[in-house]
Amino acid sequence: MTVDFFNLLNRRLNWKPVLLPALLLALAIVISCGGARSPLPMAADFQVTLFDGSGFRLSDQIGKSSVVLNFWYPSCPPCREEMPAFQEAWQRVQNQDVLFLGVFVPQGFDSEQDARDFVQETGLTYAFATDRMSKIALEYRLEYFPKTYFIDKSGRAFRDMISALDADEITDLVHAMGQG
Repeated sequence: MTVDFFNLLNRRLNWKPVLLPALLLALAIVISCGGARSPLPMAADFQVTLFDGSGFRLSDQIGKSSVVLNFWYPSCPPCREEMPAFQEAWQRVQNQDVLFLGVFVPQGFDSEQDARDFVQETGLTYAFATDRMSKIALEYRLEYFPKTYFIDKSGRAFRDMISALDADEITDLVHAMGQG
């Protein structure tokens, strides 16, 4: 039936007999190359002051550590829901070459103090910072929260996820990123 369709198409469009096989060959090549991966994009560099007062620059991690970069704000229900999963995953992988960074992006009525209070009340132990004036969020083109970037040791964005993640998903992505 497929051959009949292409014969009909060939006759209706008055294609030259060579054009249809060439078109089919080109289509087969495109389909077979569908699994080829393009190089991962470099994650945009940024610098922040962490809640503990120390500094963090993403480019300083190249060659040293992978980074799990989670954008959130305290009044975001899915953000709040996933924080215990990030803490659990952090406890599983903190002795590996990976850093977790929760970046508070001011939204609505949430203040940096609200974010600090939430971190303290929930006992989160990985690093946190504030995206002052939402410059990092703009650079990363954030539209939805929570959003997490998994950045490998070469500084490339290995994966990004828009949704509340569970501890197993986070841990699996950290391990996959380390092998990439």
